[in-house]
Amino acid sequence: MLERLSFYINKITEIVVMLLMAAISVIIFVQVVSRYAFNHSLYWSEEVGRYILIWITFLGASIGVKRLSHIGIDFIYNRVPEKLRFFIDLFIIALGLFFAFVLLYFGYKIAYFVRFQKSSALLIPMTVPYAAICAGGAIIFIHYLNTLFDFFKRKKK
Repeated sequence: MLERLSFYINKITEIVVMLLMAAISVIIFVQVVSRYAFNHSLYWSEEVGRYILIWITFLGASIGVKRLSHIGIDFIYNRVPEKLRFFIDLFIIALGLFFAFVLLYFGYKIAYFVRFQKSSALLIPMTVPYAAICAGGAIIFIHYLNTLFDFFKRKKK
């Protein structure tokens, strides 16, 4: 069940990130054309672009975790004995779970703390951009939990 949840959350996240990337591209293009062709700047475009980029960053990080494409030092990892690799893998997964929990916890605290503040251009609650930290942390946590269960399932065989 956790494996399916992780899979479907990742598929939805990939679609959302793709749509956000298309949106930020269009918004920035329109802003540039508006500024240089019509000598008129869209007051909201920079703020929207910034907030979209924040969401892309945290959701994109969760996609990277799902694909196991986080940074690693293969040169060292491939030279250690197989028994030590088990503990290295377990340590990396535990560290990932801890990091995801930190993102989730402090992302929630920050989003809650700024809930009454409004953004300068759009006048939306500042919880909207800060919620990206919490959402990314929650999705990363689910993916690492799935990786942990998958890791032990593979080790049993």
